[in-house]
Amino acid sequence: MTERNELNVGGYYFGSPADAEKARLERSQIEFFEPRLEGKSARNILAVYNRILDEKVFVTPVGWEYAQKLQNRLRGMGVEEEELRPVPLYITFVHDNEEKKTPRPRIVPSRKKEGQGKFRISVLINIILAAMVAAMLMIAVNSKNPNILNYKNRITNEYAAWEQELTEREQAVKQKEAELRMPDAQ
Repeated sequence: MTERNELNVGGYYFGSPADAEKARLERSQIEFFEPRLEGKSARNILAVYNRILDEKVFVTPVGWEYAQKLQNRLRGMGVEEEELRPVPLYITFVHDNEEKKTPRPRIVPSRKKEGQGKFRISVLINIILAAMVAAMLMIAVNSKNPNILNYKNRITNEYAAWEQELTEREQAVKQKEAELRMPDAQ
């Protein structure tokens, strides 16, 4: 309940303690102005009113209400309506979700530099991948096992080696048979 009283100033309930404190400050400024304006001429009060508006002294409803009272007082004193400036409200009351304005970023990173960095990384990765593919091809070509790159040569060489081995064995067998037959012939 005490928080509620802290936010209530001049019949207005504020959303934050800082706003309520600002309203209290404006109320003390009103108490400062009011005795000094008693008995003054309309021109003097108009000068004070214009100065209050120029220096943006009042920014809460408490101050705006006092500025409105000064306007009415000046009207009652015979000041022309054209000479009275309206009370400016430096706040937006309606917030459209569609037209939500976001502050413009102060520092905008250059897209060109960002793209160059990504391009360099991409080139480096491509070079590494190309080197890996070349290494795999060299391993595949030089391996002893047949693979898709050298299977015809490897298999042909393997069959040729078997054929040569078989031919050599066959000759060795024929030679042994010939040696074994020779002693029979004597």
